[in-house]
Formats: sequence, structure tokens, C-alpha cells
Amino acid sequence: MGTNNAAAATASLRSSYTSLRLAILVGLCGGVPRIANLDAFLGDVVVSKTIIQYDYGRRYPGRFTVKNTVEDSLGRPNRDIRGLLAVFETELMRKRLQKEASEHLKHLQKTAGIQRRRAHYSYPGTAEDRLYSPAYAHKHRTSCDLCTTSDAFCESASEASCTVAGCSSTNLVVREHTVEEANFSPEIFIGRVGSGNTVMKSGEDRDRIASTHNIIAFETEGAGAWDEIPCIVVKGICDYADSHNNEAWQDFAAATSAAVAKAILGRYIVRDGDRVFSPG
Repeated sequence: MGTNNAAAATASLRSSYTSLRLAILVGLCGGVPRIANLDAFLGDVVVSKTIIQYDYGRRYPGRFTVKNTVEDSLGRPNRDIRGLLAVFETELMRKRLQKEASEHLKHLQKTAGIQRRRAHYSYPGTAEDRLYSPAYAHKHRTSCDLCTTSDAFCESASEASCTVAGCSSTNLVVREHTVEEANFSPEIFIGRVGSGNTVMKSGEDRDRIASTHNIIAFETEGAGAWDEIPCIVVKGICDYADSHNNEAWQDFAAATSAAVAKAILGRYIVRDGDRVFSPG
């Protein structure tokens, strides 16, 4: 984790593979619950169109300003990546990509079951997909003097589940799930991803920063890799980038991001002079 570690690893990769054309960074992220007037749910996948390092800037009295001038910018993707993503942004191709990713996900789940892997790639269920109001903080509601008498950080509460901490269901945001649990197909969102060395764990900060910079998700490696080689970040949403701890979705979100990455590779065309290579 961390943009510096990602940059070092990617630089090493680039020196080993001097003809590297594309890197796909696959993993987990904290998602923004509402993207382009659509609900984003746990298990859905975000794909980077651009990246902003939201925690890189200047701290002034009372405010923090992100450095986003031309000199500080991570820049836009190369022409091949821009063309690839432009195709995926069309309704027809996005649906095709989603269908192919769903097939890859089923294959992964079946294979994992046969091989008895420790990771659980099955869909956790809509009942486990809980979104709390941004201002509703995750903390012990009873039997903890630190949580009940002050706003100080409680490490024990941060590691506890919402059930153990006593988070109230009355503070859940009601949203309609249209997914078939037995046949889950991840939605794919393409946009600007926020990357930094700090893990976003605040619903209020998430919404404020996402609104200011038009961010659809938060993660901790993309900025480091993006600055080294042509890169697409593909991350599965495992939480809502708030204080409510939920580890039940990590394996499944990793599987959905891997499935989408494989679907993207299936559509990636490599040009070498006058020759064209297409995977599969």
C-alpha cells in the first residue's frame, strides 16, 4: 500500500520489461456511493480515466489545497488508453464489457470452489451492503467511555464490526438493489480516481473531496504507478470510504476487479508498426 511503494515497484517492473505498453493495477478501493446520478454498490468496479493525488498539496491555516497545476498534474493517459476507455464509455460496449466480466467472475468462483481456496469469492448478499449517513460515525454506542464521552479516536471501535460497535440501522441510507444475488454482474464506472497515502475513512470528507474534484473512488496505489508507466486502475468497491468497518466484501470485490481487468485485456489491441495484435 502507498503511492511511494507503488512507484518503486512499478519502476522496477519497467526496468525489467522495457517494451511494456500497459499496466493494469487491480485491487480494492473505497467507493463513492453516488456516481453520475447512479447508485454504486459494494462489488461494483471503478476504472480510472484520470487520477488525482488528493492528499498532495499545501496546508494553510484552516484549509488544505490540493496541488493540481500543470506542473504538479499526473497528466492524462496515452492515446491508446484514451481510445480504449472512450469505447468502453459507450453504452453498448460497457454492457458487453460487463457481460464478459460476469462470465469471468463465474469461472473464477467455480474454479476457486473446485480448488478449495481459502478466499471466499461468493457474493456476500445485499443484507451485508450497508451504507450509513455520512455524518454517522462508527464508534461504540455503549460500554466505552472514550466513545460515549468524547470525539477522540478509539482504535478498538475502528477494528470492530458495526454489529459489535452497535451502529443503529435507523441511520442506514435506504437504496434499492436491483441485482439478482444468484447472478451478480458488477456495474462498471469510469472516471477520476482519488489516490493518496492515507486511507479514506470519513463519510463527510469523502463527499466533500469527491464533490470538489469529481472523484468516484479512493485508493492508495494508483498515483505511484500512473506516474511511471501507461496505467489503468481497476478497483473493486469493498467499502464506502467511511468509518464503518466491513471486511466481508474484500474477497468478492477483488474477484470482480480481476474479472473486469480480464475483460479489458480481451478488448485491448496492441499496435506494433503495421502489425496489430489482439488478445485471445
